[in-house]
Amino acid sequence: MATVPHEIKKIFQSQYDRLRNADTPHMMRPKQPYKPLRGVARQLYLERKVKLSRANDVANSGLGLAFTKVTTQPEKKKESKDET
Repeated sequence: MATVPHEIKKIFQSQYDRLRNADTPHMMRPKQPYKPLRGVARQLYLERKVKLSRANDVANSGLGLAFTKVTTQPEKKKESKDET
């Protein structure tokens, strides 16, 4: 049975591995001709929505944008000043 500190360490190690794979995929074994992920492909991979081998394909197919979260900033209401 795994202990709580072990489980926490496992979570952080997994996040560390994903960041390393996204930045330097040529260091993985077996050696694959992957380039570092950028943009939507990187975001999808780090959010665990796609695997490393399919990240660029999904991002370039147009489906990648459907998976991403759009963060919108609320618009500031303009106050109209009528001085007439």
